[in-house]
Parts: sequence; structure tokens; C-alpha cells
Amino acid sequence: MNNNPTSEKLTFRELISKHKIEIPIIQRDYAQGREGKADIRTNFLNALLEVVDGKKLELDFVYGSVKKDKEDNTTLQPLDGQQRLTTLFLLHWFVATKENKLDNGLIKLLTKFTYETRTSSREFCNDLINIGIDFDNLLETDYHDKEKIKPKNNELSKTIINSSWFFLSWKRDPTIKSMLTMLDAIHQNFKDNTEVWNKLNNISFHYIELQDFGLSDDLYIKMNARGKPLTDFENFKAKFEQHIDKWEDYSDPTETFAHKIDTVWTDLFWKYRNETENIFDEQLLNFFRTKAVINYTLKADIKSDNFRANVDLLRGSDTIPFNQYLELGCFDEEYFTTLKATLNKLSDKDGLNTFISETTYVNEQEIFNGTIKNDLSYPDLVIAFAYYQYLASEKNIEIEKLKSWLRVVRNLVEGSRPYLFNNANDFANALRSINELLQYRNSIVDHFAEIQINSLSGFISEQVIEEKLKAKLITQNEVWKNTIIEIENHGYFNGQIGFILDWCKDENEIHNIDKFKEYAEKARAVFSNDGVKNFDNYLFERALLATGDYLLSIGRNYSFLISKGRNERDISWKRLLRDNNEKRAYLKQLVDKVSVSNLSKDLQTIVDEFSDQNDWRYYFVKQFEMVSACGDQKLIRRNNEFDILLLEKTATNGKHREYYSYSLFVELMIEQPDISYCKQSSVNDWKYFEFNGRQIAFDCNSSKYVCTQNNDWYNKQEFENRNSVFDYIIELNTEDKLNEKTLS
Repeated sequence: MNNNPTSEKLTFRELISKHKIEIPIIQRDYAQGREGKADIRTNFLNALLEVVDGKKLELDFVYGSVKKDKEDNTTLQPLDGQQRLTTLFLLHWFVATKENKLDNGLIKLLTKFTYETRTSSREFCNDLINIGIDFDNLLETDYHDKEKIKPKNNELSKTIINSSWFFLSWKRDPTIKSMLTMLDAIHQNFKDNTEVWNKLNNISFHYIELQDFGLSDDLYIKMNARGKPLTDFENFKAKFEQHIDKWEDYSDPTETFAHKIDTVWTDLFWKYRNETENIFDEQLLNFFRTKAVINYTLKADIKSDNFRANVDLLRGSDTIPFNQYLELGCFDEEYFTTLKATLNKLSDKDGLNTFISETTYVNEQEIFNGTIKNDLSYPDLVIAFAYYQYLASEKNIEIEKLKSWLRVVRNLVEGSRPYLFNNANDFANALRSINELLQYRNSIVDHFAEIQINSLSGFISEQVIEEKLKAKLITQNEVWKNTIIEIENHGYFNGQIGFILDWCKDENEIHNIDKFKEYAEKARAVFSNDGVKNFDNYLFERALLATGDYLLSIGRNYSFLISKGRNERDISWKRLLRDNNEKRAYLKQLVDKVSVSNLSKDLQTIVDEFSDQNDWRYYFVKQFEMVSACGDQKLIRRNNEFDILLLEKTATNGKHREYYSYSLFVELMIEQPDISYCKQSSVNDWKYFEFNGRQIAFDCNSSKYVCTQNNDWYNKQEFENRNSVFDYIIELNTEDKLNEKTLS
């Protein structure tokens, strides 16, 4: 097998003299004459017209596979170049007909251009050449409207359609229809020029015969069964190839962009095609677009008024004209070089080439899926950049160095994800910091062990400081390295283990490996990949609250903490683990009191031993129903120790309960199953439970329980303490039983 085919510079006549040109059945219809493609048609014909003035024109590469019949006659089936070859065929027929060059020899030569099994297209080309038209007697043109103001300029196609050999059914063949449109366009461009025939030899292309290069029918199908109309990407691709020509290296034709995108890169994107239409152009365009987002963000002025809008545009779904990409500076030489190198690394005959078996540091499949959908979040775009840039920068990928690089990137991004990445500027800062770190990609741990700075733009300083500390410990010995990486890769911590590093220091502020292992083991016992494990009846939260007021604030509310959600940055367990303050100190105190082997039992003991009934935390600790009543985000509104609301939503205009009355309700509910609690949607309305026709509530202003009948809160009875309420309820209950006995 020849793995390095060479190109041959040929004219159309030289190629068709060498081989019969046969468009395979699986090739797309001829498209340059299609409606809606006037710009492409005009630009191409204007370029061809320049040869009239003696200029030479090269039309890039034409690839094809050659087959021989029993008589050793050769037939070229183009893989790439069908559109250009068809236009050149039509141009040669037009000029030859117009200049009376169509002798028997030329007729025989042009008849070698045909279609494999598309009968109508094949017969049209054959009759056009062998029978043709009387060029000196073209029919008059049609007009667009009754006033006959705008000529349709269809003299040539009208004459062909009116010919006796033309079947009216051929008008439904999209290839023939496009050919007729192109012939009219050729006529309008070349009709006033004479002696053009010999000048057509100024048009050439680089022909590469790929017969022995291992191309298969499957690849033809992949390249050409992608749908009939030209897609946005096909138009984009044509302009992109023109734009990059000044940077392209043609020394090895098989390494050119044009060859790669029609061969090995096709294998990659074919796996992700739209299987209904067998097209993958949108996926390809989105890959280019995602890389353009990154390139623009790296180099644009982030202080400019349009920066954020431009990033939003590039990340959006609206079609972007090619010239707008150029105006934004998206496509420079560095972009082109990186794009090619990345796609070469990712491409495999079986689809996506991945390098890391596990998904700990980067999920290569998900990153690629997000890239070809152009829907990666800001943090994931940073990870994608770090990953793809590494692939593009290294000739030979050393997996362990790649993993080490991605580990640090993962830690920085995930540690900062809940707190930064709010807008394009945050994204730009993070992206540029990673770009600066790329020079240390193969020694990133050593770099962090040595650097003096405690911050990197785009990432929280706490995570940068943590990475420095871990790097110093990792470089000490393999034990530290393995232990740190193991707990780092916990699904919830995801690189953020500063709390364990802080807790494992001895009295001399020296990090102790044995204490580190102990705290790592306890951390795994408490936290699952999704956050705090689901201990029965919120046992962990209640034991922690018994240890100290660990609740985090969000606005006027406080939370028992969530694992994930829209307020993750403010009231999540990650936030508690990150901030080195008294709140986290309570967590350490609790962890120090429990053992892994008896964790639930130890937590229950802490809950049971909490005895201060005058502490506002008491009923939260003792009654799990109190925490359960606080909604998905576990929120309370605590204005003071006597004014506490249990919120189902984030605001008090949502249903909520009052703390002390509800705790009493929960306690009574065991003995009095018929009582009910009335929630409210206003702080001004009484929240109460109803018992024997009485409404019992807690007055936060007087710090007393109150009771009324018929919701007449202007006439209410006050109780000095909770025990008094109990006595009153027992009395009511006794009266009811006596009344029932009397009635019976």
C-alpha cells in the first residue's frame, strides 16, 4: 500500500484524456447551480473568467480512486472535486460549442465525463455533447414579471429544454436542473469573449490518485451521503480553505487540511452524524466554532464594550457569516495549526481516539460531545482547552504527564466552579491562566511546588494555595502522592481537600501523613459522590448542629446545607469544606468525636446528649421533622432565637411554618393524631396548629405560646412556658373525654 501518494498538476482536458471521469451514484447531486447558491456560483465563475486575460488559475486538489476494466481502460471516480469537475465539463462544452470546436475527437473526449448509474444525468450529458444545440439560434429569454423588467437570462437553458432530445422529466433531476442554471451563468459570463478555448488550459488542479490508498465504498458513502443541499459547513469549508492557503504546507498532500477533512477526520465525525439524514456537517462546524470561541477569548480585549456580546455570539446557535469570524480575529495561523493538530490526535478509524481510560480528570467523550454541540459551559470550555491544547502541543503523548496536567487543571476548575465563571470575563481570565501554565504542562506539579504566588486570575486563591501545598507534599514521597490523589479523586471533593490538609497538621503545624489518612477515611465515610450521605432522619445534620451553629447564610436565610443546586456556591457542603472558619471547625469537632466503624451510633449519641432546652437549636437537634420541613434547600429564616420560620421556598411569601409551634405540634402528633398544622404565606399571619377547636401558636414578640378560638387573635390566652401549654392541652383533652362520657 502506498501511504504517501503524490499529486500531479493537470488541466481538465489532460485528466479526461487520461481517465474516463465517472461520478459515483453515491456522490451528492451537482450543487453549484442550485438555487440559493448564486454567490458561490458567481465567485467561482469570476475566478474562471480571469483566464480570458491570460491569468493562470489553480483549483486546489482533486482526489479520486481509479479502477480498470478488462481492456485496461481506466475510470476515475472522484472522492473530492466532483463539483469543480462538473463545472469545468460544462465550461468546456460551452466554449467548444460557441467556438465550433466540437469535432469528433473532442466529442469522444467529452463523452468520457459521465454518471455511474444515474440514468437521467448520464443521458443528459451524453446528448448535450453528441446532439447539442444550434448555438447561433438561441431562443429568447423569459422574464421575471409581466412588465419584463428583470431578464431571467435563460436563453441557453431554454434552448436546451426546447430541444427534441430533452425529456421534460429531466427537469425534475436536481443535477440536471443545477447544470442548466450553471450553463446560463456561464453563458452570461463568457458570451462576449472570443478565442477562449486554448486559454482554458490555464485552469489546472492538483490531481491525487488514491486507488491504492485504502479508500473504500464506505468512505465514499460517509463523504457523500450527507444530504442534498449544501450545508452551512460546506460553504464555510470552501471559504476556510481559501483563507488558510497561506499557512498550508503542500509538501505532503495527505497532510493538507483539504485531504484530512475529506478522509480521516470524516471517520471521526461520521460516528456522530445525524443518522436520519446521514450528515455530520453541523458537528464539524460546531467543532470549528468551539475552537473559535477559545481563540477569540484568548486574544480579544476583554475590556472592550463588545467582548461579552461577541463571546455570547460565538457560543450561541445563530449562523455566523464567515467574514464575521475574520473580523473577530478567530482564524489566525495559531488557530489553524492547533485545529489540525488536535483533530489529528482525536481522529481514529473507529471514531474518537481517547487517551485516558478513566474519567477522573476529564471525560474525553463528554468534552467532545459538548464541543460538537457547541454547548460546553465556561468551566468545561477551560478543561477542553487544556486537554486539546496539550494534545496539539505534544508529538507523542505521555499518558502519565497528560494525567498530571489534567489533574491540576481539574482541581483549579472544579474548586472554582461554584464561585466563579459567572460571565465571559471570568472565563477569559481562567482561560488565559491555563494558557500561561501550558509551558509547564509536563512538569506542572514541580512548578506548583516552586512558585511563590498565591493566586491565578480566573481561579479562587484558596484552590491555588491548596495546589501549592499538595504539590510540595507530593514531591516529598510516593506515599503522600498516592494518598492525596486517592482522596482527591473522591467524586464530591473533586480535587478540593484543603479541609483535610488543614486538619492533619500537628502541634508544630507539620502535616502528618497518618492523621491525613485518618481524616481521609472519615471523610469518605461521611460524604458520598453527591454530598453528605443520606443518614436516617438527617442524623448527620442534627449531630453537627448539636456541635455548633454551622448553618450558612444566603440573604436573610440560613441553610442546613445542600449538596448540589443553584445556590451551591452559598449554602453547599463544598462551601463549608472550603472556608477555613469556625463553621468548618465545628465539622472537625464532630469528626473527631466519631469513628468510622460506629458512625451512626456515635452521631446518635451526640444528638441524644444535647440537653439545653433554652438553646434555639434544641428542637432541630431532637426532632428530625423540623429539618424535613425546611424544603429542598433546607432553609430557615432566623431573625433571633425566638423568631424562626421553616421555609419551604426561598422567601416568606411561600408556605412556611413557625419553629416553636411546629415543634410542639410534632411532639403532640404522636399522642394526638387528629391535630393539624396551618402553614401561611405571610409573616404577618399566625402559624398554628388546631386542637379541639382551639388554635395554638407561638408569639415571637412576647416569646410566649398563645391560644385562641375561631381565629380571634385579638382575644388570646398566653402561656408562660411550654409546660403550661402541655398542662392546658391535657386539661382540654380531659374535658373532652368527660363530655363524651356524659353524652354517652
